[in-house]
Amino acid sequence: MIETSVLLALCSLLVYGLTQVISKKVVASISATSMVAVNLWVTFPIYMVFLVGTLLTLNIGDFPLEYIFYGLIGAVTARGGYYLFLESLEKGSVTMVGSITAAFPAITAVLAVTLLGESLHPMNAVGVATIIGSMVALSYFHGNSSEVSDFPRAALILSIAVLLIWGIGGVFIKLALTELPLIAYLSLYVFILPPLAFAYLKHRRASRSVVFPKWALPVIGAVIVAELWQLGYFAETAAVSEGAVSIVYPLISAYPVVTIVAAHFLLREKVSRREWAILAAVLLGIVLASMP
Repeated sequence: MIETSVLLALCSLLVYGLTQVISKKVVASISATSMVAVNLWVTFPIYMVFLVGTLLTLNIGDFPLEYIFYGLIGAVTARGGYYLFLESLEKGSVTMVGSITAAFPAITAVLAVTLLGESLHPMNAVGVATIIGSMVALSYFHGNSSEVSDFPRAALILSIAVLLIWGIGGVFIKLALTELPLIAYLSLYVFILPPLAFAYLKHRRASRSVVFPKWALPVIGAVIVAELWQLGYFAETAAVSEGAVSIVYPLISAYPVVTIVAAHFLLREKVSRREWAILAAVLLGIVLASMP
């Protein structure tokens, strides 16, 4: 029987993948800076509900302080890495940005095995390696590989930063969730979202019209993306709290498979035979990594 953490990871994979199809249309009409602002206004009230629920049902004093600290680091890396990811997409191609950042589960998996003492069944390890390798190959080949020579240095630095931030941050999230209930971890976002988002917006010198965009179709699309992405993140953190991050994160990182297949059938984007073969390898990796 498939473990709960694997089912949650696959749900997150599906939501993230479908969200990216919508994002393809939205990002072309609204800047990454406005996307960050919309994300803040949409998600902050949700985290306030988690905070109120935590204060009403749990005794914060029962949780070791260091695990709250781990949770804050995990939240900052998760959301901060997302902001840098959006900025790297503005500076460089999604093909190259994706080819670099898609490898972050490799860092998390290695750290989880070496630092957290997680163990991988040989078949699961083969599946994890297949997923990571296939996702790097897929993100490189899906699109125009000639873009490599035109990849700006700033985009390269940002992409590597995202790779490291997400890869290392995943371990802190798992550490926090070993002692903190899921609702308590999610409530920590109330304390990091405003300062992190406003620091980013100040860095980008965002005008009032960018921070508070007019209600129009692109903004509605951005709201939908923020809500769906948040749903995927809830499934992701629930999966991490239930299972091994060395398996959960590689599974979730395969979400571009859903994006590419959906874009092929819904947006009529072309997929080559080589890309279909890589997609098949990813599916094989998911089956192997999901085996109990």
